[in-house]
Amino acid sequence: MTEPIAVARLQLQRGDPAAAAELLGPVLAAEPEHVTALVLMTHAQLALEKPELAHEVAARAVRHAPGSAEALTALSRALTALGRHDEAIEAARAAVARQADNPYRHNRLAWALLEQGTQLMEAEHAAREAVRLDPGEADFRITYAMVMKQLHLPRRAQEALRDALALAPENAVARHELAAFDVVHRNPFALSRLARGMTGLAAALRADPRQQASRQLLDAALRQFLVYTAIIMVVFAYLGWRVADDSAVWARVLAAVAALAPAAYARYFLARLDRVLRSYLKEALTQRRAASLTAALTLALLLTAMVAPAGWLRVLLGAASLTGFAVRLLTALVPRS
Repeated sequence: MTEPIAVARLQLQRGDPAAAAELLGPVLAAEPEHVTALVLMTHAQLALEKPELAHEVAARAVRHAPGSAEALTALSRALTALGRHDEAIEAARAAVARQADNPYRHNRLAWALLEQGTQLMEAEHAAREAVRLDPGEADFRITYAMVMKQLHLPRRAQEALRDALALAPENAVARHELAAFDVVHRNPFALSRLARGMTGLAAALRADPRQQASRQLLDAALRQFLVYTAIIMVVFAYLGWRVADDSAVWARVLAAVAALAPAAYARYFLARLDRVLRSYLKEALTQRRAASLTAALTLALLLTAMVAPAGWLRVLLGAASLTGFAVRLLTALVPRS
C-alpha cells in the first residue's frame, strides 16, 4: 500500500486532488483504518470542495488514532471548512500539544484562529512560532502576514510577504496578497502604485492561472482606473458648463482640459504597465463597448466645444458632463463573461 499513498501525496502536491482521491479509494477499501490514507483523503476532499466528506474521513482518522497530531490537523482543517471554528481551534490546539516542535501544527492553529477572527493575538503567537521553528518555509510567512493584515498592521504584513517571496519567488499567494495592498486603496493619483499592484497580480496569475482571486482583483483594478479617468473628464466638463455663460474663453479652456487631462492620466498609467497588461486593458475596453462608445461621444462633444460658437458652449459642455457621468457608471459595471 505504500506506493499508492506516495503517489497520492505527490498528486496532492501537484494540485490534482481528484487523482489523489482515486488512488486512495482502493487503499481505504482494503484498509479502512489506514490513518495516513484517511488524512490524505481529507486533504483531497477539501481541495475538491467537499467539506462534509472531508470531515467524515478526518473524524474516522481521529477515532482510529486519537493521539495522531496529523489526524487532528486534518480534522481541524475540515471543521474550519464547515465553519465550526471553535471545534477547529480545539483540534488544532490538541495537535500542537502532541507535537509542539512541529511548525505545521502551529501554522494550522494560526489559521484556525484567524478564520474564527476573535483571538488574533493567539493567532499571531502561533504564526510567529511556526516561523521560528522553520524560518525557511514561505507558507508560514504568508500565514503571519495574514494575521498582521487582520490586526491592521499593513507594513508588517507586507514585510512578511516580501520575506515569503524571497524564499519562494513564484509563490502566487504571496504575490497576490502583496499586490492587493497596492490595488486596494482610494488615492486616484497613486497611479504608479496601482500599476505596480496590477503587475503583481499578473505575475500571480502567471505563477498560478487558477488564481481566481487575482483575476477578479485585476479586473477590479482596471475598472478603478477607468472610473478615475471618467471622473476627471466629468469634473472639467462640468466646470466648463458652469462658467460657459460668464466666459467663453474659460469654458473652451476647461473643455480642452476635460479632453486632454484624461489622456495624460491614461498615458502616465499605461507607461507603467508591461506590454501584456496593456493588451489586457485593451481587451477590457473592447468588452465594455457601451462605455467606450459613450466615452468617444463625450470626447467628440468636448472637442466640438473647443471651437464652437459661444452660444453652443453651455449645451455642449452640459451634454459632455452627462455622457461623461454615463461613462463613469458603465465602466464600474462588471461585464458578463
